[in-house]
Amino acid sequence: MAKVEQSWEPGTLDRTRKNIGVLSEEEAKRMTKVLGGEILQEKSAPIDYNSLPKNQVYAKRAVGKSANSASLSGASSGGGGSAKTDAVQEKKNKLPEISSKEKILFDKLMMDDDYKIKPSYGVFNFVLKFTKGNSHLRRGFVDYTLVKDVEHLNEFVMAVKSIVQIAPESYKEVLMNDNSTLEDKFVFLKTVGSWSLKDVRYFLNALESHADTVTILAMSDFIKAVYRLLIKIYYLGENKIPEILKEIYSDLIKFPRANKKRISVLTKTGITEWFYVYSKVIKGLYPILMRLCSRHCDYFPDFFTVRTAEIFSFLGVTKYDLMLPNRKVKRQENPVGENSKKEETSEKKKESARDSAYVASGIKLLEHLFPQAGFSDLASHPDMYPYFQPLYQFRDGYNLLSPENPLQITVTLLRISEDFLQGCRNMQFTDDAEFFFGGEESDKLSTILGQWTVYREVLFEKNYGDQIREFVNHEYSAPGDFRKSQYGLKLITQMLWQTHYYFLPYFKFQQVILDKPKNDNPYRALCIRTTQLKTLFGSIVRRISEKESTRGSVVGIANPWERFRFDIPTPVSKRLNIMLGAKRPDNETKATNANLLKYALCVISVLDWWLNDKASPAYSCDSSVIYRVSAKDGAPEFSVPLLENQNELFTAALKSTSSAKKPAEEKKSEPES
Repeated sequence: MAKVEQSWEPGTLDRTRKNIGVLSEEEAKRMTKVLGGEILQEKSAPIDYNSLPKNQVYAKRAVGKSANSASLSGASSGGGGSAKTDAVQEKKNKLPEISSKEKILFDKLMMDDDYKIKPSYGVFNFVLKFTKGNSHLRRGFVDYTLVKDVEHLNEFVMAVKSIVQIAPESYKEVLMNDNSTLEDKFVFLKTVGSWSLKDVRYFLNALESHADTVTILAMSDFIKAVYRLLIKIYYLGENKIPEILKEIYSDLIKFPRANKKRISVLTKTGITEWFYVYSKVIKGLYPILMRLCSRHCDYFPDFFTVRTAEIFSFLGVTKYDLMLPNRKVKRQENPVGENSKKEETSEKKKESARDSAYVASGIKLLEHLFPQAGFSDLASHPDMYPYFQPLYQFRDGYNLLSPENPLQITVTLLRISEDFLQGCRNMQFTDDAEFFFGGEESDKLSTILGQWTVYREVLFEKNYGDQIREFVNHEYSAPGDFRKSQYGLKLITQMLWQTHYYFLPYFKFQQVILDKPKNDNPYRALCIRTTQLKTLFGSIVRRISEKESTRGSVVGIANPWERFRFDIPTPVSKRLNIMLGAKRPDNETKATNANLLKYALCVISVLDWWLNDKASPAYSCDSSVIYRVSAKDGAPEFSVPLLENQNELFTAALKSTSSAKKPAEEKKSEPES
């Protein structure tokens, strides 16, 4: 018999068998027939004589083993335990062994255009199974597809969490109950609302760091992190979750003050992202999950029903961790929907009481800032011009307004609110401020703040101011005659309609001519903007109050506990600096963004009440009294004596308030008898 040439290096045949996989005898014969060629032997491994055990040398002792014998015995015993541990670890870090037929199916599935997990080389794919390193995944799959998948998964989770966050308290309270008593929609909100993608992102970053050499086995931690979350809701089915989200939407819009726009956006986002997660994440990654835990290649979605034991074992979950369809639920005695009407009435009462409190606080604050200006008795329509003209230097037009004209107080409140909002512009409002707290169809907070001055500068000083200046000048030149002229009546009509269009929505008047001018206001109505701003600030202020004791983070604003800052000193900023101790150290001062926002809310609430409450003094005026007239002859009056001691009044009032506080504090500090 001729001697066969030993041409293969030691271990070659063993590695080839592992690459091919487990073969039956029939498959081996078929492959031999197809490939042909000669079956060669491999070289013998060289003998390492240093590794062979040495001859034992026994010392001449009467009793016991030699030291060398004892050490060999101990090493042998210890080595057996170590080998067993290593074997378990090796099995844990290996993929399930599969036949060559299953390997072909797995590779074909992962190269399919629906998945594109592994690179495809066309006709050369058959050869690749014999090469080392063919288990590497596509770089594009790792650093693009997986990144995109995680982004969409995050959008889905955030949409659900946001729905929970903006839900009424009574809805959230239901989530505190045991799952066995809850409907699917509440269990769904609890389940997804508790998810954290921290581990998912961590393992994704690790994969991205070596995207060129990622293998199926290296995907194990990432796949576990993803599917441990998604498997909990997967068995509800692709179409059940959109139904749940729609049902939640129907519930939430029935509640008072429901932000329908936000709820609608979040619901649509949740449904859209779920369809992506189902088709691209759960289905898109399932070949990898299947290769990691199963020895068989199954089609989607059959894999998740026929291989549940392998899936649960690999992910470390049980059937009790899952949401399953057609779950029996213990009937609740008080479903949420039945309480919505009661809650609506209760919520409206709370809101009304809260608004009234803000208005009362705002009037009190204005009286502290501007003592004796008349804010404590707005029903008497005090003349604001002598007090505020020296402080704010209004353009001509403000001086012509009669104290009986509700625009005088309107413009004064607007100008004071501008000072507060100048400080608010330097606060770091977050993107979720108007998202979570804005009313339906609410404008962006940045838009409201940016356009706030146009109501005074453009609509009053320019548009309305031009009309009243022209009218008063003509009336002064021809007392009584111009007012009755056609042009005079036209100017009066325009001013009355501008008051209604621009500022006071419930302002009523006797129309002197039939012509009705067009509403040329290019901006959102002031009455609407004021309510929007009050709603936004009110929601943030309530969150601030909840966190005040701990000074924790607040939704809607990033820097509530920092000092407030005004770019230009104003009458309001100067007074607030004194009232709140702006010169004190950070741990003592009250001159913070949080307090400025509270004060701004109170002033805006006064303006909102003045404009939007039909019972406010703004609507008790005589609409025919527009401009200031002389008490002597009834002719137009352009000015009255101005006040010069506003600062002294403020200082005196502040001292009076401080001295009144001291006895009260001393009384509190006295020990009880």
